[in-house]
Amino acid sequence: EETEVEESSKVDDSEEELDLTKEEPVKEEEKDETLENISLDSSNESTVKDVKADYGNKRVLIVDDNYSNVKVAKRALRGFNVEIDECYDGQDCLDKINKGEKYDLILMDIMMPNLSGTKTLEKLKENPSFNTPVIALTADALAGSREKYLSQGFNDYLAKPVSKEEMKKTLDKILKKA
Repeated sequence: EETEVEESSKVDDSEEELDLTKEEPVKEEEKDETLENISLDSSNESTVKDVKADYGNKRVLIVDDNYSNVKVAKRALRGFNVEIDECYDGQDCLDKINKGEKYDLILMDIMMPNLSGTKTLEKLKENPSFNTPVIALTADALAGSREKYLSQGFNDYLAKPVSKEEMKKTLDKILKKA
């Protein structure tokens, strides 16, 4: 039986266009990152909708400084029965955790201004009661990247753009244990 979750917290299943008119202009370096990270391959559309799972309303925090990348991550989580929260930099993530917000999983972008994903994770781990799994979410897909992020303390690694199948495999490993 599905529990009621605040409407704004649920993933939007509609196929609306991204409305970025309310966001600040995208910096030149972000344009390349966004274009590189968003898959526009519509041939995956049928398989994307077929991947479903029920993670029992687990709470997932997406931390990424790029609005479009957050939207892509939310779409990759669609159909998995998770409650999603989002923030746009490492300090916001720290503030949420320090104010007592509890999550079952954090998806953390690595390349963020001011406080990188790696530095944010280091600060989170300074708190002895922090035990939430954190997954590196990055465009760094070179050989050895997974090992690099695991050695830095991340629980797992996902390369952008994240496919629904890869997201499910990772969620199965992390959330099915909990």
